[in-house]
Amino acid sequence: MNSFQVQPVARKITAARWLLPRAGSAYTDTDLYFVTGSSAKHKELVLWTTPNPDFFDPEGLANDSNNSSTELAALVAKVTHDGDVHDIAVPSPGLLATASSFGTISIYYVDHDTDTETPLALREAVTAHRYANSEPAVCTALAAQPTSSADVEIASCGEDGRIAYAPLSRMDTLQTHEVDSTVITGICWPTPAQLAVSTRAGQIKLFDRRNPSTVSAVFVDPSSSASFECIAAHPSQSFRIATGTDSGSVLMWDVRNAKKPVMEAFNVHEANVWEVQFHPTDGSKVVSCSDDASMAVTEWARGKSSAAEPHSVRHLSSIFNALSISCFDICPFTRTSLMVAGSDSDNILMERTASTEFSLF
Repeated sequence: MNSFQVQPVARKITAARWLLPRAGSAYTDTDLYFVTGSSAKHKELVLWTTPNPDFFDPEGLANDSNNSSTELAALVAKVTHDGDVHDIAVPSPGLLATASSFGTISIYYVDHDTDTETPLALREAVTAHRYANSEPAVCTALAAQPTSSADVEIASCGEDGRIAYAPLSRMDTLQTHEVDSTVITGICWPTPAQLAVSTRAGQIKLFDRRNPSTVSAVFVDPSSSASFECIAAHPSQSFRIATGTDSGSVLMWDVRNAKKPVMEAFNVHEANVWEVQFHPTDGSKVVSCSDDASMAVTEWARGKSSAAEPHSVRHLSSIFNALSISCFDICPFTRTSLMVAGSDSDNILMERTASTEFSLF
């Protein structure tokens, strides 16, 4: 089992996202930036900076990775957030969106290039999720539309069983639709015209964005009653979807045949899987984090596993982090392996590994 580097930050980290590069698709900066959201006593958004490991001497990087006392990231700015931060999306350079326990979607300006006194500033907040009695419902997750359009749409889901969506420039036109009677735990965009959600009832539901009031397909695992806690879409194969369950499994779905989807289960954790992501540059790997205080990197695309040749799974943990790892994000802009995660132990966790290939693991 591999180890993380750990930095105590005195806040429970519930969401983490790398910021988009300043120009183009690759970082040429010596410093990288990411944002974390927290909950409980410290309901905050925090902007951090960390050295770009691509500029490190490989030997120095290895020595740094072995030094548990090295500061991983420096705090740049922080702002109070209205409610616990349940998710963060970065739809375009200079902007980010957050999901709140108070049912709101908030849009923030991010400026780390100038000497502004407010690198993080709230632009607007809209209520997206309410129960039938008008009480606010937790906004459990959100996702930015994968499009090159200047007006990206933000979609969210909530404990009210509804999805909500609006263009980034017109959040006041937010539309909502009821899609389930149970909690919607995750949302993603397999394509710019399709939304997928995961439910506490153990279902995947697909929607055509052009007709979101109608469910286009529903998928369940008939062999299990486990709840789905999160969902992710493959970066290049829109028919592949991953879900994480409350029993510790990561389920890989091929939904090309809506009437007979193909599903394979990977039992890689011992407790709830809180977030799952396909590797941004190697879609044959899926990464997950769990309530068991570990992360797993699973090579799922090797054909059927067998006793003689099981699927490769690499686990990450730390003796300095005993509680749940609730969120993570992989930086797709560096040649060096670079991943940041957050935990209930009030830690930021990071893995930085020198690599001669464009591969994170």
